[in-house]
Amino acid sequence: MHEPLDILAIAAHPDDAELLMGGLLAKTAASGKRAGVLDLTAGEAGSKGSAKRRLREAADAAAIMGLAMRENAALPDAHLENTMAHRLVIASYLRDWKPAIVLIQYGGGRNPDHHAASILSRQAAYSAGLSSLNEGTPGHRPRLVLEAVSYLPVTPSFVVDISDSFETKMKAVRAYASQFDDAREAGDILASGSLSLYEQIELRNREYGARIQVAYGEPYLLREPFGINDPAEILGRSL
Repeated sequence: MHEPLDILAIAAHPDDAELLMGGLLAKTAASGKRAGVLDLTAGEAGSKGSAKRRLREAADAAAIMGLAMRENAALPDAHLENTMAHRLVIASYLRDWKPAIVLIQYGGGRNPDHHAASILSRQAAYSAGLSSLNEGTPGHRPRLVLEAVSYLPVTPSFVVDISDSFETKMKAVRAYASQFDDAREAGDILASGSLSLYEQIELRNREYGARIQVAYGEPYLLREPFGINDPAEILGRSL
């Protein structure tokens, strides 16, 4: 049995978590809490680098962010599907690591794997709590499922102040030299333009930071109602 995680990010490919959720993951780890990443594929169908190199880069990025766990589900890149078999694979990791909060990709992008990863992860977070699933480990259902919406025209439920962890996020992103050095786009996450990908990331995180009057921010969407006893509590609450 593993020590439970406070936050687990689930993403289709190595580097997706860094781009979308790296600030919150690094912030969580720096605060002494346990953060982890589950990459669903090794990115073996990608047009840059190789799956072997990408896995090394993922390990380097995990060390930079201070993650307590990073694993790869070895599902097929470019062939993620919302099937029971794929949901059970993800559910087994959720049962093993018992995260309180799960971060997932927003499901509105053009990349089929990103869309499938979002649906799969959300449904697996529910299925993992079903006692009828005979997976050999006790059921576990995360308290919250948050969608990362950094690079899509979606109104977030809240923005996390990542000013103190932004540089760590960028170091983790830069660990993927095979994917991002000299790049001006990142699939459907960041569009092609005149700015480097690194400049685009900084501008977008500055944009969300400005919305809450801080230097850098990461936006998240919460679809379910989130209850609190006292509205004033939220002013002192930190993830």
